[in-house]
Amino acid sequence: MSETNEQYRERLAGYVEGKSPVAVQRQTAANLARLIEGLPLQQLTSRPSPEKWSIVEILAHLAEDEIATSWRYRQMVEHDGERLTGFDQNLWAELGKYVTWSADEAVELFRLLREANLRMLGGLSPEQLRRSGEHAERGRLTVEELARHMAAHDHNHLEQIERLLEEQRWQDARQTDENHKSLSLARATSASGEPLDLRELTSLLERTPLVLRQLILALPDRAVGYHPGSEKWCIKQVVGHLTEEDKRDFVGRIERMLREPGQRLEVNDQNRVARERHDCDKSVRELLDEFASVRENSLEFLKQLGAADLECQGIHPKIGSVSVRELLHEWVYHDLNHRKQVEANAQRFLWDYLGNMQGFYSL
Repeated sequence: MSETNEQYRERLAGYVEGKSPVAVQRQTAANLARLIEGLPLQQLTSRPSPEKWSIVEILAHLAEDEIATSWRYRQMVEHDGERLTGFDQNLWAELGKYVTWSADEAVELFRLLREANLRMLGGLSPEQLRRSGEHAERGRLTVEELARHMAAHDHNHLEQIERLLEEQRWQDARQTDENHKSLSLARATSASGEPLDLRELTSLLERTPLVLRQLILALPDRAVGYHPGSEKWCIKQVVGHLTEEDKRDFVGRIERMLREPGQRLEVNDQNRVARERHDCDKSVRELLDEFASVRENSLEFLKQLGAADLECQGIHPKIGSVSVRELLHEWVYHDLNHRKQVEANAQRFLWDYLGNMQGFYSL
């Protein structure tokens, strides 16, 4: 079911809560350029499905939406209470032939238009920022509220591009896996290729809270709360994510697979869950304690599983059929992946202070 206008507004409002809308908007062009840097044309122009936009179409939409916003800002300042008409973004995409755009040109046009708008906003008086327009879909908006909405709109589409890139990476990985399927099957029959048993998996899962606690508590608070990018998690958020994944995507899914074999598994919006947790505002010791407690409950749950339970299956909406055995191996892999992320965050925090020693390493 598609979300209503009110749900859309509430979701976007959460993206910029407590942030300066101008500061968020000022970073967007650079963030877009960073996301598309070095991407091949096929990746930029590939649609995830016939009805959904490619990355280059999203970039073109952002640029042309900035044109509409430029007009709206100025109409509201000039004619307080002016009616603001909406526009059909799919029609604009067709009229503007977004599929033919160059990604770099789209980002550059967006950057120039955004700079002009921010320059204008920076010169407005408090009274002018309170002037308003009546939007056909979103109701009454002040200039300041529209600026906040556009900052959230930026965040929404940056996340959309990141999801597309993540899906493409996943598809590439699956294709690679298919290409090596014969080799994988051959290895699976050898002693070195045997899967881990439940005891081995449980032992590895048990160690993660201990390993993370030793590393993270040795770091100062400013390193633990450090974000390596505007849309990247700090170490506190990584710990909160691990906690939620235990409950939702691992124990929660296994319970569903045992209760209703072959049923569709839910996919969580990890970034939304992270925003709702507000882990950046919490003590890292509190977060580590929470994770340790949840993981202890998870391990107790795993002790109840029998051999037959490991073969139960569910249907993941993106990758198809998965078994409990496969999910348990993914759980350990997921732990290791985020342990590396914690270490990478700490390394990125240190990077700026290496001086000429950076020459020995790469980010």
